[in-house]
Amino acid sequence: MTGPRRSAGMRGDPRQPRPEAEAISSIPPPRKDAAEAAPPLSRSRHPRPQVLMGEVAAPRGREIAAGREAFRAFMRARRLVPSRWAQQSGVPLGEIMAYLTGRSSGFSQATLEKLAKAARVAPDEMFR
Repeated sequence: MTGPRRSAGMRGDPRQPRPEAEAISSIPPPRKDAAEAAPPLSRSRHPRPQVLMGEVAAPRGREIAAGREAFRAFMRARRLVPSRWAQQSGVPLGEIMAYLTGRSSGFSQATLEKLAKAARVAPDEMFR
């Protein structure tokens, strides 16, 4: 029978109660009562960034998603097929599909005007 096996994470002789090297960090371990009082918000070892109130902005993701859903509803109501609409307006089909699938966050003003002209509406009506 062989003795205790040594794993990659062990330091020193596994039969000895203490590792051969001292602790790597010079920072003392946290007290037990402090850990129980405030549980960590995440399990990450990296500190969380602090947000300053002057740097807080409203999330644009919800606005874009609402606009995308309104655009889809507009297309359904007018029975617009992306391939035919792109061909009629002179806009690449990829631009329309990128917006509908979420790969693009919006259209340029020129593209909006071309799409609106082909649909015979004002550009802002496509997002209501």
